[in-house]
Amino acid sequence: MNNTLTANQLGGRAIGSIFFAAFGALWLLLSLYARELLTVASVSGVLFGALILLFAAFYLMRQAKRYPKTPDDPAMGRAFAWINAIQWTAVAVVAITFAKLHIDAYVISAIAAIVGLHMFPLARLFRYRMHYATGALLVAWAAASAVLVPTEQMQSVAAFGTGVVLWLSAAVTLAIALYAARQTAQPQAC
Repeated sequence: MNNTLTANQLGGRAIGSIFFAAFGALWLLLSLYARELLTVASVSGVLFGALILLFAAFYLMRQAKRYPKTPDDPAMGRAFAWINAIQWTAVAVVAITFAKLHIDAYVISAIAAIVGLHMFPLARLFRYRMHYATGALLVAWAAASAVLVPTEQMQSVAAFGTGVVLWLSAAVTLAIALYAARQTAQPQAC
């Protein structure tokens, strides 16, 4: 983040972290399901982790209100919608195609790679370099799980790593944004 923080930047980091926390939790739950480890304790642990990230994101959103807001760019919203539409279309095509080809074991790794690849245009769109790192980690994890993990464990391992990467990205994003907000604290209007 640059020296002149805006409500848009901080709010955007918070919203992105909310998505990463929620989708990370879903990926972790998918991993537990694939390993047949869904228990009250394991689900509670995932929900607790997600809640910590969500509370931090909502706190950041509250802090963002103390900063100047810039006008929203409608073109950015349209680009975001297109990037996500392409991602979800690719996910659907891969899921259907892999099922027809009877290579279902690779679906989770392929979807993780698609999620990672969609981070690259988002990084450019939001001018947030951390998304490049998140995307690269997701693509690398997807490739490694597809190549190195036995097929009977591939789905749970790919899902687990994807969830962890998303949660780490959310945590790092929140830590950086909260630190930046604290460093450039704006006096509140009286």
